[in-house]
Amino acid sequence: MNEGERAHTIGPTVGAGLTAVGGAGYHFDPDQIAELIPKWEELVDDLDEDSQLLIAAGNLATSPSADQPAQDNLRKIDASIGAAIEHNLRLREYAQTWIDMLRRANGTYRQQDNEAQKGLAGPSEHPSGSGLYQ
Repeated sequence: MNEGERAHTIGPTVGAGLTAVGGAGYHFDPDQIAELIPKWEELVDDLDEDSQLLIAAGNLATSPSADQPAQDNLRKIDASIGAAIEHNLRLREYAQTWIDMLRRANGTYRQQDNEAQKGLAGPSEHPSGSGLYQ
């Protein structure tokens, strides 16, 4: 198939190895899916590094004095860093979910393709030996 004849990738599946095929289905590209997994894993590693930096920043935040405005400012800083840590955690969970789904999808589709290929190429009672019954 030429590049111009390829089905367009749609919506949230962009870059996920999934393209629309005709009007009734999807085509999964196992190699493209396999290439995405390390990229998502790299993102998880980066998020883990960010998490450590945020925790360190939270531990370093101190009030310059004991007066009320300085203490209020410290509470706001703590709340802001806490929200950033929570957001980072949610992003990491999202990325890990994608990794898990990509691994599961790639293994599932490869297994189904292998089983279908065995059925097509395996012995059969059909004279052509194709494994297909007509």
